[in-house]
Amino acid sequence: MFRRAASVAWKYKKTTVFAVGLTYGGYRINKALKGQAMVNIKPQTVLTWRIVNGLIVESPTFYDVGGSRIVSEILNKMVRDPDEVTMLEALMSLEMAAKDPRVEAIAIDLTTNSKSSSGKAGGSAGVSMAQAQELRTALLSFREQKKQQHGPDGGRVYFYVDSFDNQATYYLASACSDIIVQPTGYVPLTGVTTQHFFARRFLDMIGVKPVAESRKDFKSVMSMFTESTMPEKQRENITRLLASLNDMLVADIASVKREGAAPPLTEEIVRAAMVEGPLLAPDAVNRNLISRCGYALDVDSVIGPRSKCGISLYGLARGIETFKASGEDNTTVGLVFLIGTIGRTGTNSARSVAESLIKTAMDPSVSAVVFRIDSGGGDAIASDTIACAVDHIQNTIGKPVVASYGTVAASGAIFASAMCRKIFADPATITGSIGVASARPIFTKKLLDYVGLDIEELRSVDNRSRSLIEEPSGAELQRYKKRVDAIYDDFVSRVAKGRKYTAEEAEAVAQGQVFTGAQAKENGLVDELGGLTRAIEAAAQLGRSPSDNYKADITENICVKVIPMKTQFNAWQQLNPTASQMLQAEVEHILLEDNPHGVDAKLDNIYFKR
Repeated sequence: MFRRAASVAWKYKKTTVFAVGLTYGGYRINKALKGQAMVNIKPQTVLTWRIVNGLIVESPTFYDVGGSRIVSEILNKMVRDPDEVTMLEALMSLEMAAKDPRVEAIAIDLTTNSKSSSGKAGGSAGVSMAQAQELRTALLSFREQKKQQHGPDGGRVYFYVDSFDNQATYYLASACSDIIVQPTGYVPLTGVTTQHFFARRFLDMIGVKPVAESRKDFKSVMSMFTESTMPEKQRENITRLLASLNDMLVADIASVKREGAAPPLTEEIVRAAMVEGPLLAPDAVNRNLISRCGYALDVDSVIGPRSKCGISLYGLARGIETFKASGEDNTTVGLVFLIGTIGRTGTNSARSVAESLIKTAMDPSVSAVVFRIDSGGGDAIASDTIACAVDHIQNTIGKPVVASYGTVAASGAIFASAMCRKIFADPATITGSIGVASARPIFTKKLLDYVGLDIEELRSVDNRSRSLIEEPSGAELQRYKKRVDAIYDDFVSRVAKGRKYTAEEAEAVAQGQVFTGAQAKENGLVDELGGLTRAIEAAAQLGRSPSDNYKADITENICVKVIPMKTQFNAWQQLNPTASQMLQAEVEHILLEDNPHGVDAKLDNIYFKR
């Protein structure tokens, strides 16, 4: 099918090239006209925000169509849900709206019976506690500033949901003035919990023996294979972590006062609800945990005659207004993401992340780089590759790199970012785990007899380090332990250098211990508590000369070039390779004819760099 399409496209190549160019040109014109039309934000505007699929994505997904940048741009505009808002877009829109007297209120819709324009059902799963914390800060700031602009009744934020599916989403909603839940809905306040599975008995039963080394006592990733119960040191660390998270959850929920007939919300009421939860919506109303029972259909009656504006369109419009008003006194900050497990292969391998960091820093318009991290770690060598890129940017290119920790930044993510000029984290960010773990399975005779399998190993030298049937012992086991020790010592040394610890101080926060962001601020693993926008402002300030009369403000004088995470889109590559390459070359040739600066210059966007 694809080959036939390719042959037809090649037969009518001029028509195809013209159609592609016309489509792209129409898209660019439509985008420009839409952006200009949205600049006219009316007084008494209510921002509407439909959280698509219950998720707040960190990075916009960018589908890479076999290196064809032009087709990639068109495809991504076609497939991206127009209602989808990234973390940065949401934060910037909320902060700009807080200062904009034309905006009076916000209506957030997280009901599962709502659908985005692409037809995907919404839902209240997927928001992490750290993400909720960043957004809560922006929502509370909005409410406070609106009270100053419009009086005590200003700054209403309405949160509609059919039922809360998780505690973190309710935590986000608790910053709103009005929380409306369907009468049959739930509020799942149950406290912060975690479950750990231990497979040692199962592995013994089937005849698999794990050979594992962890550095040190608090490093828990391998205990699920080597233990049948949680080791005491790890239990102590995780219990302390959960207590810290739960305390901030309770304090933050109780700190927001809502008007109502129920008694004022207190920490005691919240803790009691956690013991009895999940609660039905009417019970939650009686405890003042939510405002009232209702439905998303009621939102129009709440908004009334006031103008509505979607949060994404508002952000675009305000961005254009700000850019026009600020003139040349802008600082451009590059934003690069590290999301998920750190590895050496894949579309977003360590090499790809390192290249994105360096290319962004080499852009002459970029003054500083923000490294947004949401990763629990991964491969040590891959982490070192990214760390090298951070060092190169700061020591050779001469631009600051500021790390912003999101939901989690642990283990290899700490290794990769320890040398950043500044590190920001949310109080609920899961961080630390400075340690090393290594393991491989040994298949015992019991397993081989059970499955009826025989293995015979042949070696050119007497080295059993890769064996699946022989457990290391003697000098070979000592060499294995020595390698793990060397990686751990290098890790701790790098953290000590980056965080300006003594060797003893670095060891005290290492050993595999896990911390909340608030705890990490106390022990020096992070410099400041704050979200992504605060990290961007800090980077912009560091990127300017101290002699400049400049105060960084994300809503007024900062441009952000976003380098999104890439996902390979293979359909284009399944076309006839020769035809697709020639078609791409012709499209690029047409665009290059009147533009000596190249295709990139035509595709650059003031706010987002693909």
